[in-house]
Amino acid sequence: MTPTAADLLARNLRAERSRRRWRQADLAEALDWSPTKVADAEAGRRRLDIGQIIEVCRVLEVPLVKLLDGADAEDLQALGLR
Repeated sequence: MTPTAADLLARNLRAERSRRRWRQADLAEALDWSPTKVADAEAGRRRLDIGQIIEVCRVLEVPLVKLLDGADAEDLQALGLR
């Protein structure tokens, strides 16, 4: 089964946080979220709205296309990211 954009966002969020050597608590503090909210977002149990995704991109200093790495080319094109 092909992962959804939401699944990829969750996986890539976790990867970007880890790449910075941040704990979930560090990201939670930077976003002013609870650690549980970060854990749920990374596990795909919590879907993020567009405002939250923008916050994540700002805090991690990555473009949205980076958080959607691995997404279907048609999905990226529909979002204007390719």
